[in-house]
Amino acid sequence: MIRMRWLVTGLCVAGAATSLWSLNWFAGKLYSSAEAGGLAYAPDDAPARIDMAQVQRDWPASLGAPGEASRVIAWRHQMQGKSPMPSAGSAAGAVAPVMDLGTLLATANLDTGRAKMQLCVSCHDLTPGGPNRIGPNLWDVVGRGVGTHAGFAYSPAMKGHGGIWGYRDLFEFLASPARNVPGTKMSFAGLRRPEDRAALIRYLATLGDGAPPLPPPTQSGEGTP
Repeated sequence: MIRMRWLVTGLCVAGAATSLWSLNWFAGKLYSSAEAGGLAYAPDDAPARIDMAQVQRDWPASLGAPGEASRVIAWRHQMQGKSPMPSAGSAAGAVAPVMDLGTLLATANLDTGRAKMQLCVSCHDLTPGGPNRIGPNLWDVVGRGVGTHAGFAYSPAMKGHGGIWGYRDLFEFLASPARNVPGTKMSFAGLRRPEDRAALIRYLATLGDGAPPLPPPTQSGEGTP
């Protein structure tokens, strides 16, 4: 009797596993995980009866009609390799222009820069003659020599970097300090948006009297910052 129970239990488990495997295989045939999102559009030559969004919502109940599953799979294979339709009102392949650094700085919002500065004050003092903290004092930093503020223990990487903290140098550095100066002790991840970096630099330029004039915008207003 015990053996019979174990046999029945084993057959049930095997049957359930086989059913799950079959469903997973069929789902893989219908919706390949390697092409996630590939069905989120309706090409003009798609068969009118197939609403793929509805199929995805109702599957597998929507495949109950005779021959429906085979027809959807055939359509799926037919659509493989076709590009999604461009969104309405947008030109295919159009690339939005990127403002040059001069334009970014000229249009930067000081209030935004002041707000972004709050990310820095836990490590940097901003007052004239103020102390160094985890990072060096940032008063008069724009136009100052890199790694030269008195009394701060810079990393060898920063000491050996050379140059001054000009607008472009700060713009590139603040995008990713660790990538721009490998070996720096600065743990700040950086500001991804060019507009945020420009706003922060514009605010830094107001701290002190040593900042050079802003670079002029280009006539076209385009280019790489």
